[in-house]
Amino acid sequence: MKLKLPNSVSSRQDLKAVINELQKYVQWVGQNDIKQKVASQPMDGQPTLSAGASELINQWQGGQAATGDSLSKLIKALEQFAAKASFVSITLAAPASASLRQSIVSWFRQNVRSDLLVDFNFNATMLGGMVVRYGSHVFDWSFKRQILANRSKFPEVLRNV
Repeated sequence: MKLKLPNSVSSRQDLKAVINELQKYVQWVGQNDIKQKVASQPMDGQPTLSAGASELINQWQGGQAATGDSLSKLIKALEQFAAKASFVSITLAAPASASLRQSIVSWFRQNVRSDLLVDFNFNATMLGGMVVRYGSHVFDWSFKRQILANRSKFPEVLRNV
């Protein structure tokens, strides 16, 4: 089954967090199964899953009940995906809001690759704009680069302000 990551799982860090979350959930499921067999009662404290993890489980299970085995296979598939996933790194002048992250990830997955991971960074010294890195390619649309590229014109612009 081909995985389709939800937009809430956008970066390599998000993917690692979901994998860790699922590993803890699988451990809980195993312990719960044992307790039900021994004590005939379910275990308390079921871990809550993030929206991304829940979406992945629902997609993976296809409407079937989740078992420890099937969740272990999902984790293995996610680890294999993480090992060879393509990613793009976007650097902004300030931390990206959740809605901006969702918009950017959605755009990349619709227009570039559906399985692309998008890492977000910020660097206040770039003043504005963004820098996009993909593999060995760097696309720099930062204000800092534009100012430095037009160094000779900058004093003239300031005099006219």
